[in-house]
Amino acid sequence: MNPHYKPLFEQITLPNGVVLSDRLGVAPMTTYSGNPDGTVSDAELEYYQRRAGIGSLYVSACIAISENGIAFPNQFIGFKEDVMPRLKQLATEMKSQGSKAILQMQHGGRQGQPDLIAAGETVAPSAIAESEDKPTPRALTGEEITAIIHDFGETTRHAIEAGFDGVEIHGANTYLIQQFVSATFNQRDDEWGGSFENRLKFPVAVLEEVKQVVAKHADDSFIIGYRLSPEENNQDSVGYTIEETKNLAERLIADGIHYIHVSLMDFKKAPRGMEDQGSIVEILSKQINGRVPFVVVGSITQPQHAVAALEEGADIVVMGRQALVDPEWTTKVKQGKEDDINETIPQEMVGKLDIPETMWNAIVSYGMVKVEA
Repeated sequence: MNPHYKPLFEQITLPNGVVLSDRLGVAPMTTYSGNPDGTVSDAELEYYQRRAGIGSLYVSACIAISENGIAFPNQFIGFKEDVMPRLKQLATEMKSQGSKAILQMQHGGRQGQPDLIAAGETVAPSAIAESEDKPTPRALTGEEITAIIHDFGETTRHAIEAGFDGVEIHGANTYLIQQFVSATFNQRDDEWGGSFENRLKFPVAVLEEVKQVVAKHADDSFIIGYRLSPEENNQDSVGYTIEETKNLAERLIADGIHYIHVSLMDFKKAPRGMEDQGSIVEILSKQINGRVPFVVVGSITQPQHAVAALEEGADIVVMGRQALVDPEWTTKVKQGKEDDINETIPQEMVGKLDIPETMWNAIVSYGMVKVEA
């Protein structure tokens, strides 16, 4: 192995004492490939098993924690007891090569799919549509907010019973938790909206509920992570800034989070209007200051990119699209064969990467991956 890449394979210890064997992992990627009843499919099990050797932190696609929060066709769900056998199989496959299996928990909020929800309507902090061509969600009642917080706890219990090593609270990518933090999409005038402190009450309450469930049903080795989008810049408004995200990070650390995961398309990206102050990764890394591991994703295809992300301030580097393209990425780096890493899918590998058919069709049609002719 190239000595320059050795930092990728150093151990790191989480605040709860869990030791990860390296600084690499798999980022969550929606598969669109669950069974019609919301259980994990055979194709998904094969997909996850194939990528189990990439790194020590393995985060699943997001699981819907409430019936009114389903955000994707064929998304797997966590709100029914009969999903447990398949969830157990998923945890087993993710852990098959020594990774820590993390179940990412999500509620779509206004990004939900009305045709996939029994009530036929989406819900959100406030009745504000993302755009004119999308349905306006119904504002949640206080009782419904409390019920959704409870659902995060119930899905955490299912994760524990299924054998997962942890959960990741999905507070990014414009889903429900981010909607509560956003000044644009949360215009409530009760305890859940208004000031930034009030807009943080929902993610804080979710974290507290998850912690209580873990304390009751698991031991101290169970991992709790949080994924965030570092800023929200809408077409005509700003939902929140990097400065407010620094305050969110402070609250998460104070409340006992085990890692913070920033969602980025490019780990080198700078905050909007602050290009002279360094990258988002650098800014948040300085704020976190080593108190919890900082997990970073975004445009990492080669090992030199992963090392650069560590140098920028990341503690753990996870890959999404690259994990799709080349499941043997880490093996190639360890063997000194990084020149053999595929950044696009060679034609001869089409159909040989254990990518579920529905997921394959989606990523190709969306231009998410390139296939070499």
